[in-house]
Amino acid sequence: MKIFRLVLHSFILAAVNIISVMFGFGIHRFLKQYNQLAVQVPTAVIFSIIVFTAWIVIIKYKNISKIFPEGWLQFLLIFLWSIIWLPIIFLPLHYITQGYLTYFGNIYWNWLFQVPANMAAVYFAYLIIGSKSKKK
Repeated sequence: MKIFRLVLHSFILAAVNIISVMFGFGIHRFLKQYNQLAVQVPTAVIFSIIVFTAWIVIIKYKNISKIFPEGWLQFLLIFLWSIIWLPIIFLPLHYITQGYLTYFGNIYWNWLFQVPANMAAVYFAYLIIGSKSKKK
């Protein structure tokens, strides 16, 4: 069951990252006069942190203990596995939507986004859950 938890949460985190980057691009398209990276990256980071933290809080609040991560080590592994999931999700998605395989540069830039964004998302999720657990 621990492996399932790690696979589930890391997959969700990687999927949230991809959705966040697309959401950030949508915001950039809406605000055309601003630099793409200046809008897309902060928007995607904030969206990733909020959505993943909300996911963890909902699981904790709904008391779904079977899939709730246990301890900081599992949160760390979720972070690491999410990096592995990104190309597994992104390559077929890009091929289906664009009709060709992506360049390694796209995976690389996504990883550069993903590492700090996921560090923050996992850290905030762990902090919020950790502080709620201590109060009980």
